[in-house]
Amino acid sequence: MASLKPVCKYGSSCYRKNPHHLSQYCHVGSELETASSSEKKRSRRTDEEQSSPVDEITDCDKCVTNSGDTPLTKRSKLCDDLPKEIEPVSASTNSGSQDNEELTNESSDVTVRENIKRQFLVGMPEDFYQLWEFCKSLHPSQPEGVLKPSLGLELVGPYHVLGGRLMGVPWEKCVLHYRFLYDPPEFQTVMIKSGTNTDGYHIGYFRDDPKSTQCLVVSNCAEKGCDIAIEGDSLFSALRYQLADALKHKRLSSAKKTLLQDLSSKLRAFMAKSAIPELTPSVNDLWKQRNKQIVASCFHKIGIVVPYNKKTELGYRPLTMTDRELKRLLNKIANCSDEGARDKLSEPLQEIVTYVQFANDECDYGMGLELGLDLFFHGNQYFHTLIGHLLPVAYDLLQREQFGRISTEHLKQRSQLLDCTL
Repeated sequence: MASLKPVCKYGSSCYRKNPHHLSQYCHVGSELETASSSEKKRSRRTDEEQSSPVDEITDCDKCVTNSGDTPLTKRSKLCDDLPKEIEPVSASTNSGSQDNEELTNESSDVTVRENIKRQFLVGMPEDFYQLWEFCKSLHPSQPEGVLKPSLGLELVGPYHVLGGRLMGVPWEKCVLHYRFLYDPPEFQTVMIKSGTNTDGYHIGYFRDDPKSTQCLVVSNCAEKGCDIAIEGDSLFSALRYQLADALKHKRLSSAKKTLLQDLSSKLRAFMAKSAIPELTPSVNDLWKQRNKQIVASCFHKIGIVVPYNKKTELGYRPLTMTDRELKRLLNKIANCSDEGARDKLSEPLQEIVTYVQFANDECDYGMGLELGLDLFFHGNQYFHTLIGHLLPVAYDLLQREQFGRISTEHLKQRSQLLDCTL
């Protein structure tokens, strides 16, 4: 009697070694030949109904080799669904009724938030909008630049939507607006350091999943490299750290000190009025929490987080090289001018890519994400083609398709210039 277990597409020649896969699928050649088409269809339907989401990886049918749509097909469908033009923000109407005015303002606020999500492919946390209200209270006509005189910071990126800019600009361009050389898709810039000798310093949100608004506030100095530093758990805590550091400078003029103290006082008053907590985790505590979550540090140090089941060891497997060994290899490949010699040097890298393909088949999607991001952070354009294959597939398998689209657009425009502003 034929086994009732689903039949593995590779039959007796299957190379997968995962115990869960071996126990769940039939691998006998004779059973593969005798299984009727109706049994196969019924088995596939059952698998689809019982397959679990990515954060509870239990079924290798989620591997790309067994899915109906390839990652590229899914990504193109999602891109087709995006609006070509962004809906403009509706202006408030004066109907003479307070209830109608509040309803109109609420509707306008929702529209603005939806537009930001459409244009940047990610939603913004609540503190993003609260900081805008604070800056408007200081300078209603030019809130974007109100922090320049004191901290040298300017609100950019999605804040330009709130300021009435970027209307009708498609998402393909918006996701590059103030996207710097080493900014991965997980990083969304919202503030930059203005002036000279800034080292390309910029602040933004970092999230592991595009659907989440639970973010860390981080920074990067594009001229120095790809390292990402944690600044706080919200924009307000990051600004308070900035103010504290600025007030520590020994050669601070009395005028600048007064300016900083005034800003600090107004910021605290606004936080108290808006019920924004003053007591927040320190940067050291946030790093400790982060290090407990990550499965690999990557070149940017802040690490990657993917669904990982310690029992079944599904979700991530480490690269076959350490970060130091991989950097040394990538430097040799990038600096080699002879094409033949470069191909020879690239053989170990191609071997890792093959391992990534095996890892994807076994649902260890984190391996491809790690390699793709490490190549991205190396910064050399020679690796762009390979990055373009690795990252979108990894993000699609992790159900983070928005990040895949951002990485694709970034690679099209990426160069040694610091950022891709409109």
